[in-house]
Amino acid sequence: MTKRWFSLFMVVTVAFTFLFIVCERSAQAKEEVIKWRAQSAWNRGDAFHDEAEYFIEAVKRMSGGRLVLPKMFASGEIVGPIEAMTEASAGRLDLTHNSGMYVAGTLPWAGLSIGSRPGWTNESIFSQVRYLYEGGGLDIYNKYIQTKYNLISFPAVITASEAVYSIKPIRKIEDFKGLKIRTSGLNKVFFEELGCTCVSIPMTDVTPAMSRGELDACEMSSFYIDSKSGIEDVAKYVLVGYIHQPVGATVQIFINMKSWNALPDDLKKIVEYAANVSMWHAFEYGGYMDQLIAEKWENKWEVIKVTPEMQAEFEKATERARTRILASGDPWAKKILDHQKGFYDKYKKYAIEPW
Repeated sequence: MTKRWFSLFMVVTVAFTFLFIVCERSAQAKEEVIKWRAQSAWNRGDAFHDEAEYFIEAVKRMSGGRLVLPKMFASGEIVGPIEAMTEASAGRLDLTHNSGMYVAGTLPWAGLSIGSRPGWTNESIFSQVRYLYEGGGLDIYNKYIQTKYNLISFPAVITASEAVYSIKPIRKIEDFKGLKIRTSGLNKVFFEELGCTCVSIPMTDVTPAMSRGELDACEMSSFYIDSKSGIEDVAKYVLVGYIHQPVGATVQIFINMKSWNALPDDLKKIVEYAANVSMWHAFEYGGYMDQLIAEKWENKWEVIKVTPEMQAEFEKATERARTRILASGDPWAKKILDHQKGFYDKYKKYAIEPW
């Protein structure tokens, strides 16, 4: 009898020990914290960098602390803004808050999907966002990115039409001819069609270059995003209205594919949701701040509005730029533009805006 009770006791003890080990390991698994290393393409204190920090805070809160980016390094704190893409691709960074516009030298057609005027779908925020998320635009964008980089991307910021700041007045279409302007990505093709000489440098270098007289004009982003660049103390004029970018999701998060694939499915969804929340924040908060900054700067320069005549010429320049892109013969250019046009033709036929 004693032997039987002893055997039962041992079975129960082993069972409880096993259960304790399983529960402990399960608890440890639940509490495991994944830490990612990240850098933005922006200076610390810039509005884009603030948006990058908003994103990492959203990831931390939405994951319950399971996925943490302890610090969003700023441009230059590890590498430069463009180098951050290659560092993330190589796995030395897990993530960069950056822009596909910055890799135009490697991927010249990236801007078509995310906000350059030669693309078909950026005539309004509605068509741009619907195309990216529901029309397959983000899928084809990522396939294109992955021809050169080991990255997956999600939009994280959307901005309104970019202003053109200048030291010379731009009142008519002829004033663009000979203008030395800072731009990036495929915007270069558009401005070249207007007769500009284009210079592509990161946003962080624009104001110093303009103050030295190396540029006549520049486009960077909206007033809120540009509000800490010092551009208001350099430019004498600002041209506002639909120019090269009626709307753009030009800033994204880029994640190393190995880091991404290592995430459990629920954390992958959380990262996507955090990017969506960040984009919405940039839309509603950034749009509000654009108004406040515009009011604050109203005596800094002369505001010039795009005229209907200029807008008509912009549309012609867009068509010429698109024709030029297609004439390159690059299969990706045709693939992206044809894909967009298929969506946009249906969208324009049935969509009613605004809601």
